[in-house]
Amino acid sequence: MNRILTLALILCLLQSCDNKTASQKDESIDTSVQYSGALQQVMHGRMEGTIALKELENKPHLYALGAVENLQGEIQVFDGKPLLSKRTDEMVTLTESFDTSAALLVYTQVPEWQSVAVASMIRSQGQFEMFLIQEAKKAGIDVSKPFPFLLTGTVARLDWHIVNWDINNTQHTEENHLRYGLNGVLSNGDVEIIGFYSKDHQGVFTHMKENTHMHFKTDNVSLAGHVDRIFLGNNMILKLPKQ
Repeated sequence: MNRILTLALILCLLQSCDNKTASQKDESIDTSVQYSGALQQVMHGRMEGTIALKELENKPHLYALGAVENLQGEIQVFDGKPLLSKRTDEMVTLTESFDTSAALLVYTQVPEWQSVAVASMIRSQGQFEMFLIQEAKKAGIDVSKPFPFLLTGTVARLDWHIVNWDINNTQHTEENHLRYGLNGVLSNGDVEIIGFYSKDHQGVFTHMKENTHMHFKTDNVSLAGHVDRIFLGNNMILKLPKQ
């Protein structure tokens, strides 16, 4: 009888330890959307770093996008893996590193995603945004608050840029930001896109008159940067944080 009680006690203690470990793991995940810096500040010439990426290096399941300090490149982080894209001599240099600071960064942690096929009639960015909100509500996401999403598959067309600001220029306009960067069009390309939606952060981490901010990388990791406009292809998948 005493032996049975002893075994039961050991099992209870083991179960308690497992639960504590799981709880500790949960506490290390912050699924809220956070940001550092603001687009409005950048447009007024405040381009210095507002957060060091090293501060986030050990956060599990980190997803982020932003601009390198002094607007010298774009930042993408997919599941804890950073990818910095910069313009060099009309080319794109990609670096997998946390060794930089961001003038603007929006980020979160997503331990698990749920997938939904994008309807075949969804093509334009405007149509996609309506679909995104609809599916987020179905998934139990509070769309009155910012939330992240992933979009994977073959895009019909993706207009992109990588910022590369001339520090001697004091005229901060969206046109100048594009002018001093590297721009291009990706056609029928396989991509993974990290995006953030918010209806209340225009001029903060989404551009004015826009509710989404998206960055991308190609499947072969030969190109990455800011998404200016997309036209969706067939068989694309939207991923939303699992609730």
